[in-house]
Amino acid sequence: MILFLAGVLEQMDLALEHLSKNEVHNARFALMLTDNATELILHQFAKDQAGRLKSFRHVERDYTRKEELTAALGKSFDSKVRFARIEGFLSDEFARTINFLHTYRNDLYHVGLQHEPILQGLAELYFDTSCRFLAGFTPGGLYWGSAQKLPERAKKYFTRGPDMPATFGDFEKGCGALAAELDFNPKQMVHVLADHMDRVIDYQDTCLGVVANGVYVGAQVSRDQAVIDTQAWTIAFTDVGKTFAQDNGWSGGTVWGYIEWLKANYPFRIKVDPIPSWRKQVARLRAKANPHVALANYQSFMDVTAELRDAIESSAASAEAEIDRLIDERRGK
Repeated sequence: MILFLAGVLEQMDLALEHLSKNEVHNARFALMLTDNATELILHQFAKDQAGRLKSFRHVERDYTRKEELTAALGKSFDSKVRFARIEGFLSDEFARTINFLHTYRNDLYHVGLQHEPILQGLAELYFDTSCRFLAGFTPGGLYWGSAQKLPERAKKYFTRGPDMPATFGDFEKGCGALAAELDFNPKQMVHVLADHMDRVIDYQDTCLGVVANGVYVGAQVSRDQAVIDTQAWTIAFTDVGKTFAQDNGWSGGTVWGYIEWLKANYPFRIKVDPIPSWRKQVARLRAKANPHVALANYQSFMDVTAELRDAIESSAASAEAEIDRLIDERRGK
């Protein structure tokens, strides 16, 4: 068990080194290392609980979370987090943050998304959260084999000598030392998220302006109308749009007639220019003191607005492409 704990501290120590570079590629490695160390402890917590149940049959007989424990012993990260949370090993706030940040890790590793504007902040938040969470892990026992050897990075945290390099409490102290060396700044993290939201909203503001101004002279519409137009074109040829039209009286006709019918009849969730409301949301986020709450608010904004933002960007790109085509046509190209 000492060697296992030393391995966790080794990964966290390496993550801290990457974080100290304050550079996006190093932050990516730091986030991945932190996520792996966190998953190791989550899985070990579930293994320890399973071992206790096997050792005490009367406890196993009355235990009510066997299904959750079985899931936690599998490959699902969410199940490991859920089990730790319902067992009281992980707070609701930390569980939510760790799940969010594990998703970012998957984006980086599997999907290829970069998240560069916020990656350093995310990695620092994950590191600080994990240090505080990991420090609460108490193994059921400690053992050390004479043939075992501590990783070099772990030697600064386990210093009691070669015969028994660590005892209870040393892992907790090591996690505390790592968190102290990072010296995480919660308010700075909040500003990182708010600044990125601002940039996202500014770009959407520009795109919506392009859509509202139109391609042809005299074709301009209000920004509210541009929002509805964009959504109508986005949904028109999807199964959702077709089913709605079929179920609600569309009698057929031209494509343009179909689009106009959707504009008039479809219950669009957003019917006005969303930019003012979005700017109020980022102002509220910027005022948060708790980075875990700020991350939840930021993630909610990004998730809820994703579909509309994609639609606005797509419409703006189409409008700009048509403008470029018209310019080339007039130039005889």
